[in-house]
Amino acid sequence: MLDVFLTVDVEVWCGGWRDLDKKFPNAFKKYVYGPTSRGNYGLPYQLCKLQEHGLTGVFFVEPLFSTRFGLNSLAEILSLIKESDQEIQLHLHTEWVDESKKPLLDNIAGKKQHLHYFSLEEQTILIQEGARLIELAGGRSVNAFRAGNFGFNSETLRALSTNHIPFDSSYNASVFGQDSGISPGILLVEPFKYEEVYEYPMTVFQDGTHSLRHAQITACSYQEM
Repeated sequence: MLDVFLTVDVEVWCGGWRDLDKKFPNAFKKYVYGPTSRGNYGLPYQLCKLQEHGLTGVFFVEPLFSTRFGLNSLAEILSLIKESDQEIQLHLHTEWVDESKKPLLDNIAGKKQHLHYFSLEEQTILIQEGARLIELAGGRSVNAFRAGNFGFNSETLRALSTNHIPFDSSYNASVFGQDSGISPGILLVEPFKYEEVYEYPMTVFQDGTHSLRHAQITACSYQEM
């Protein structure tokens, strides 16, 4: 028997940054409910399949979009997950920082795609705000985190420690993991402790091109897994 974490990043995108308020309702439906000509295959479908097989998933929910569109949509996502007795944790896409109706940080202008573009102090504030939004929308206190696009660094783990979040799953050896400043030159594939935070790296494998690829269920075959 092999113990694994089944993790899901739950996030909403509007296909660009123009006309956000107009695009959001359809984008929310697309990314949360996943409508197709054969039925819905989004979040409720995943939750149902986990329940059918007696499995628990870790759902890393991105809350910063709600600083633009309000807490109701975030609360709807959290309610779906809670009703299925699955785990809610924190995910941050910092592309939303400059879209917030109330400034999240001082002197922010334009997009910063990755959390590692922010200072330690700024990362600490953003993680704190993300955790607060999850609680305000009906979730419990989080204890695990994943950076959007896996764009973290060693300061992210220090910011998590300051926010009393002891687990992280941002290290992805096929994306930014080896450039994170954590154990330079060493490929990390097993859980480890960095200062006060326990890191659970994404599972990676060598694909047919001899490149590392992370084990994303919808982007690799059963044989590869």
